[in-house]
Amino acid sequence: MSDIGNPNLIYSIPRAVIVQSLAFLRSQGTRGHEGVVLWPAMLNGSGRCDVRECLVPQQVTGRYFYRIPDSETFRVIEYVADRNWVVPIQLHSHPEEAFHSPADDECAFVQHRNGISIVVPDFAAFPDLLFLDKAIVYALVKGDEWRELTRSEVERRFFIVGG
Repeated sequence: MSDIGNPNLIYSIPRAVIVQSLAFLRSQGTRGHEGVVLWPAMLNGSGRCDVRECLVPQQVTGRYFYRIPDSETFRVIEYVADRNWVVPIQLHSHPEEAFHSPADDECAFVQHRNGISIVVPDFAAFPDLLFLDKAIVYALVKGDEWRELTRSEVERRFFIVGG
């Protein structure tokens, strides 16, 4: 099995997952709220991680924050464990610029080394096809320290699949 903490893990993301994720984030944005989705995945043993679905957890949100309640965190962990999945990626929106804020650091669901946090600007109010152009991708270095991945790292490690 691939190591979820592998800093060179390659992610395969179905286009339908991106479409569903951005639709949810936009719906949150119409209320003036951030939102978060999780991307459970299967580690396939060859340095690849295949995202399975868009998982929208129960969440408390506002203009500049989101939080997943502890009870929901436990439910999500059980849900993915029952399927032998992991949660390597979280995706959330910001009202304007995409960056990893101190609130994002504190409330991150993904907590493993080299875990991925993707932030999109403007409450995801852009065409789905521009997702990788608009998204800022971070990897957890240690503790609550996130490092922005370069464009070349994103292009090398993230692949959108399906029509």
